[in-house]
Amino acid sequence: MKKFTKIAAFVFAVCLGATAMTACGDSKDDKKTDDKKPKASSIDDMDEEDLEAALNKLDEETSKELAKEKEEATEAETEPTTAAEIVYEPTEEIKNASFRSGYIQIGDTVFRNGGYITVSDFVDKYGDKFDMSEIVLDEYTTDSLQNAVITSIDDPRVKITISYATPGSDVNERSKISDCIVVGFNGHPDYCFYPTGIKSLDYDEVKSLLTELGLPEYTSEMDSLEPDWFKEEKDSFYVPIKAEEENLYGKCPTFRYEFFFNEKNLEGEKITLLEQFWKD
Repeated sequence: MKKFTKIAAFVFAVCLGATAMTACGDSKDDKKTDDKKPKASSIDDMDEEDLEAALNKLDEETSKELAKEKEEATEAETEPTTAAEIVYEPTEEIKNASFRSGYIQIGDTVFRNGGYITVSDFVDKYGDKFDMSEIVLDEYTTDSLQNAVITSIDDPRVKITISYATPGSDVNERSKISDCIVVGFNGHPDYCFYPTGIKSLDYDEVKSLLTELGLPEYTSEMDSLEPDWFKEEKDSFYVPIKAEEENLYGKCPTFRYEFFFNEKNLEGEKITLLEQFWKD
């Protein structure tokens, strides 16, 4: 009776595994294949030990298959978010920032233009979020201004060009890169937010902003090197604004914004933050 029960279980399991195969194949091919194989012994001829081994093997293979399916299902449920699914929104810090602060948000990180942090401190502060391999702190430079590209570790789409300048004012001064001062940031417009959390402003919105800032329109009587005015161009407003606070050079830099709009429908297109007069 015991042997019959095991035989029945074995036959049932084998039948289940073979069901998907019975509808496939050509009967002639099957006959040819069967003719080449030795005749299989009857299950009734298997002793207890052989039958037990066959059942154990079947059970082991079934367990492995179930474990594999479970693992694949778990991986599908816990699959990390891809970079393409990341959507950026303005942070509270950038929404509360003044246009005179020099702040810019690229991706989900807020930086400050204008020379407020050394390269060494910059790497310490943001090194866990960005690949800084292009910045070699122990090297020296005689270039008054250099650029390096850093890439977001979580989202490789976000690549930022940082500009850093020598800490002194002498031409061709030999300076250690770690002592240089970060003065500017440039990122892809899709991932950039500017003070008050904006990415673009239409024509009327820019005019309202300029009124709030109290900036006059530029005239030929003005000194173009002095900031705090605006000039309306064909498809943009050019706006140099002086910073609120002194930077590491002991100066209040000038931030040069340009607000672009579509000249046909006056809808906003993008904003750029151009070079800064960080030493003068």
